[in-house]
Amino acid sequence: MPLFICRWQNGDFSAVSASSRDEAIELLDEVGNAEVCELFTAKNFMVHFCLKQEASEIDDLVPVELEGFGEGTVDILCDRVYPAYFKAASTEGENWPEDEEVPREKVDATFRNLNEALAQERTRQSGAKEPEMSDDPEAARLQKIGLDMPKSLAERTVKRHRHRQFLEAPPKTDKVQ
Repeated sequence: MPLFICRWQNGDFSAVSASSRDEAIELLDEVGNAEVCELFTAKNFMVHFCLKQEASEIDDLVPVELEGFGEGTVDILCDRVYPAYFKAASTEGENWPEDEEVPREKVDATFRNLNEALAQERTRQSGAKEPEMSDDPEAARLQKIGLDMPKSLAERTVKRHRHRQFLEAPPKTDKVQ
């Protein structure tokens, strides 16, 4: 089953395993409307979590912390998800002095550059698009009223609603009582 990566418009990203692009969009609806975001497949994706040493929250059902990504995953994230930050971090890393005391001004300037790249990533709209509106008027209305609902989910919701109405409708009969 393919793994899809969604780069949200605010710079966050999600990864979801789904049989199709439409299914990925519907699953990602828990977070937002992925239909308007850059969504692509990743052939190899590895992430590692480590078990926490101590509980930190009472309602923490999955007591793990992100430990890191696999090398191939880092490449995908740098190339497709965070290219501006990767470029800034690479440039700063190449210019970082080896085995010497780094002046505070250099450290501050480096972090300023990295934070500017982060800000750029938060506002970068690469791959963003307008939502595809349904041809079904009821589904399109659901999309427009601020539910931020993908077309396929809006159409399925309307279809289920119509089916429920049909099943709950009183039977029609030609018999005279």
